[in-house]
Amino acid sequence: MEDLNVMVVSGPSRDNERFQRMLFQAGIRNIRYCGHIHEAEQQLLRDPVDLLVCDIQMPDGGGAELIAKVHAGVRRGELSDAPMLLWHSAAGKSLQESHVRLAREAGFNYVWTAHPTMDDGECAQFLRQVELARAAMVEAVRVKGVPGRLGTRPFSEQEVIEALCSKGNVTIDLQPQVRLRDGAITGAEALARCMHPTRGNIRPSVFLPVVSKLGLDLLLFFHVLSGVIATQQALSAQGVRLPISINASAATLSSPNLAREITMRWDKTQLERSLLVVELTENLEPEIGLDLMVALNQLRANGFGIACDDYGIGISSLKMLSAMPFSSLKLDQLFVASMLESSRHYEIVRSSILLGRELKLQVVAEGVESARHIKVLREMGCEIGQGFGLYRPMAPSRYIELVRRTPKEWDLAGPDD
Repeated sequence: MEDLNVMVVSGPSRDNERFQRMLFQAGIRNIRYCGHIHEAEQQLLRDPVDLLVCDIQMPDGGGAELIAKVHAGVRRGELSDAPMLLWHSAAGKSLQESHVRLAREAGFNYVWTAHPTMDDGECAQFLRQVELARAAMVEAVRVKGVPGRLGTRPFSEQEVIEALCSKGNVTIDLQPQVRLRDGAITGAEALARCMHPTRGNIRPSVFLPVVSKLGLDLLLFFHVLSGVIATQQALSAQGVRLPISINASAATLSSPNLAREITMRWDKTQLERSLLVVELTENLEPEIGLDLMVALNQLRANGFGIACDDYGIGISSLKMLSAMPFSSLKLDQLFVASMLESSRHYEIVRSSILLGRELKLQVVAEGVESARHIKVLREMGCEIGQGFGLYRPMAPSRYIELVRRTPKEWDLAGPDD
């Protein structure tokens, strides 16, 4: 932990001084203190940090304003990523949970809360969580070249376009989906990946908006579909038949004759149509137009699976769920990942699982990060899980090898808390 860079943003207090002493006693030497939001913003723009410790109730705008400033810096390209975040505050539980949701929405992947009076044991436990998070980020850098700190130069739009136009730079990864009661792999989700020739992996949040801006959504969809077909053919040759899902926006699915084209390409493989699941994914409210309804109904009538992705995020989720012939429901990772810390998110997940079961839909929980998530989801009656606590996205070749040797039983204590 000696090389951990920490910034503490808080008003002066004895509890704050005691917390900094605990960090120092844990071997952390790179600790900066800021007493004002605007001072912290300027320092973050100049020097990277690994961990941001912030009070919710600051005198010059509150911690929420600093989160907004970091988010704006990332969008402007002045910062490449958000650091780990600890809300170190005496605010009430409801306000703390709201700030956790705010930070996650702003792109902070690792967020914790702690009361200023936390003791040595609680501090040590928190630092163990920080170590696990850092290890996960190091692994992401090793496998995919994903930057995990502030200050790394972000990709320019021109670099993204160059990568998209270069042959072989757009590929797919597969993230396995797991039956939670015994660990059996039940399928996977195909995820588009884009690699810059010299700088490495470009995050989907960076290259997908460029794809949309250039009007290449449909081209990317069929590129991913081709990767899924190749994977399914390889699996079929070994006697393995597990569905793979592919994401598509409402705009993509509303393209003329899309269902007919998907069916024609798939039938050439002589694979069962049930091995392909199309996920309708949308962060904003899509228009439930006739073209979208025709496409989804045609695909479902032709035997393909249809999933309602990101359930709980779009403001039209219930309307979409009632209007479309979905076969499965995917709970958004925002709620699942934070349900252990947020009583509201816990109830949203629980009630959504109940709703899905009542509607006879297969329910898939995304954002499963630990054994505790698995245990709680099983108690709620959720059948399928997906997330880093189960398997990370992997190359198709590795996925094929994995499903060939899937264990019959799975150690619930395997994934880290």
